[in-house]
Amino acid sequence: MIIRGKLLEAAPDKQKSNLFALSVSKAKTFKTCKAKYRFQYIEHLPKKEWEFQIFGSFLHEVLENFHQYIIDGSKDPDNIVMSKAYKAALEIWGKKLTSDQKKQCFEILKGYLTIRNKNQDNLPEVIAVEKSFNIELDGQILLNGFIDVVQIDSDGILHVSDYKTSKHKKYLKNDFMQLKTYAYSLFLEDPSLDIIRCSYIMLKFNFDTIDVEFTREEAMEMEKEFAEYSELINKERLFRASPGPLCNYCDFLGSCQEGMDKTGVGKVKFGEMDW
Repeated sequence: MIIRGKLLEAAPDKQKSNLFALSVSKAKTFKTCKAKYRFQYIEHLPKKEWEFQIFGSFLHEVLENFHQYIIDGSKDPDNIVMSKAYKAALEIWGKKLTSDQKKQCFEILKGYLTIRNKNQDNLPEVIAVEKSFNIELDGQILLNGFIDVVQIDSDGILHVSDYKTSKHKKYLKNDFMQLKTYAYSLFLEDPSLDIIRCSYIMLKFNFDTIDVEFTREEAMEMEKEFAEYSELINKERLFRASPGPLCNYCDFLGSCQEGMDKTGVGKVKFGEMDW
């Protein structure tokens, strides 16, 4: 099966496009739990807003602002730029953050400035933040997404990164689908590239990274993988749940009987009775 991907300048109008929209998160949701896929992408049920998601979104916003100010030509010292970035993000997320979250974010960002200060002579050149991509696959699929950071390292290698606020690294060390997709999009954009460096940046671990590099040939494997996901999703009819430990953190637990049975949510406790 030969699949051909074409990078689009912008996403087509949803009302006029016959393309099946697909993304890394959409494909992984289907793989993890088909019922969750149904709740989120077919029935469009409202999602629960978790504290850890607000925390992560705020940190993403600050770091995006910080690097965008520098890309736009700011010559202010890093601490001044970070202060502006922090205040701008607070205007969006401040009311949703707890005081403890603000303190934790502040310490994480202070640590980032310390890292940059120690490496002033060897800092990468960040060339894009929240870089979007839209790829048409065989005239049937629209693959889209956003890349947190695109930079050129001191050795000249193009490097893409994704910020993670996970408490554990083990879940990411063998899961490079997201980064491989990002590399694929940039290989389509620049035919001269032979290799792309990729990283998960662990914000809660002092910006430690989980690194991998992909060749053009390796990244092109994503065309076939997303075509297979599209076929499986479009053939699915039952969208059954896959109950497991992650049910406790599901946005749609209250709508899923299998999930509630797994977690015990909604069960009447001994001595309780509904009248």
